[in-house]
Amino acid sequence: MMLTVILFAIFIHETSSGCCPCSPPPCPPLLPPLCPPLLPLPSPCPPPTICPPAICPPPVICPPPLPPPPPLPPLVCPPPLLPPPCPQLPPPVYVPPPKQDCCCLCANPCRYARARMHGARIFSENTAENDPTCTDPKLKVIIQENMSKDPTKTKRAIQKAVEKSFGGNFNVICSKSDFSYVTYTNTFCQASNDDVTCYAFKPS
Repeated sequence: MMLTVILFAIFIHETSSGCCPCSPPPCPPLLPPLCPPLLPLPSPCPPPTICPPAICPPPVICPPPLPPPPPLPPLVCPPPLLPPPCPQLPPPVYVPPPKQDCCCLCANPCRYARARMHGARIFSENTAENDPTCTDPKLKVIIQENMSKDPTKTKRAIQKAVEKSFGGNFNVICSKSDFSYVTYTNTFCQASNDDVTCYAFKPS
């Protein structure tokens, strides 16, 4: 730009010193454009940081897996215990009750076949062993206390009183005349008054 201005000034000077016709006045010199001040250059970037190469640690070497344990030996169960043999019980021995065969007001006396049992007595010490018609004095007293002249009323009164005193069932037979009977029983008694004879027994 400066060079253009200088050349233009030299050209004007040479033309003005000759005999050339008047020329228009020279143009004012062109001022150089004002450039804005240059901004300072940015500071240079720092050199890049050179990282050292990454050094990986050596891989951890795992130990080889342990071998599997040996199989357990099979469990040997002991033989099952057998229950002890049941003791052989002797077969039950059936002891039939004593048989009483009697006839009231008959010529034939009463017969009483007592059952024989080893190590046991059928009757108590108070039993009249020699009386074939009664095994219990208490039963005889109850029969005598409830006797009347009517066999029907007597048998019912005796049965009620005897069952209340002894418990259980009792059979009672009463009659004004002869009667005969055969029973299997351990408890029985026969008693009479002037009109009626009664026989009471507990069925076995």
